[in-house]
Amino acid sequence: MATCYRCGRPISTSERVRRKVKTGEWMKRRFSSPKATSVTTRYGMRVVCSECAKVLDAPWTRHELLQYVELALAVGFIAAVILVRLLSQ
Repeated sequence: MATCYRCGRPISTSERVRRKVKTGEWMKRRFSSPKATSVTTRYGMRVVCSECAKVLDAPWTRHELLQYVELALAVGFIAAVILVRLLSQ
């Protein structure tokens, strides 16, 4: 039986989902400076449970929702400008 990559819970084959998750991070530093000069983050496809998949998908769904709200506001603003121009003639 497979286990979830994030929480380690055993999951059945019907509940198994694959998501892109952060698998590692490397920082390159110079001896003369304590700051990182380069940060490399690695991602890979891993098997996760449905609860962890919801957590991993949450930022993307919020981002998509914000895009739709911004589009609706832009269309509403353009429609209001056109309506004001038509009524002022």
